[in-house]
Amino acid sequence: MRNFSGILWGLGFVLVGTLMLLDRLNYLEFNFGHFVRTWWPLVLVIIGLGMVFERARGKRDDWG
Repeated sequence: MRNFSGILWGLGFVLVGTLMLLDRLNYLEFNFGHFVRTWWPLVLVIIGLGMVFERARGKRDDWG
């Protein structure tokens, strides 16, 4: 699960960085403050899913 969460965080940073770059180059309008205020609950969902999958994987490893 650590590799998956690392990949997920990396993709998230790439996405936000790309959006910020496109904003700087005037290809689209991107407001980082608005983005954070709107999508911050997604961080909680991602953390929660990571915890659930890690817990489920740990129980499976105990059985076999």
